[in-house]
Amino acid sequence: ANNTSFTQEEFKNNPQLQDKVADWHLADIDKAIDALGEEAKAYNRDGLRATAHIGGIGGMKKYVRSKGQYNPSDQLGTSLNDYYSKFSEEA
Repeated sequence: ANNTSFTQEEFKNNPQLQDKVADWHLADIDKAIDALGEEAKAYNRDGLRATAHIGGIGGMKKYVRSKGQYNPSDQLGTSLNDYYSKFSEEA
C-alpha cells in the first residue's frame, strides 16, 4: 500500500521500519474513521483505532454504523466493545 517491500525477517529486525509501518497503519485507520463523517464523531478516536485493530477496518465501520450492535469476539473472547472500552478515554 505504500510501495515498500520487505521480508518478515527484515521487519522483525528493523525498529525504524516497524515505526514506519505503524504510522502508515494508524493513518490508514484514521482515514477510514474520518470517512465515516458524523457517524464517527460520537466515538473516541483511540477507541475506534483499537476496534479497527482487533476487528479490521471493515469491522470498525460495522461497529460504528450499527451503534455498537455489531460486536463479534475473537478466539479468546475479546469483543470489539471490550477493545473500544479499554482504549477509549471513556474507560
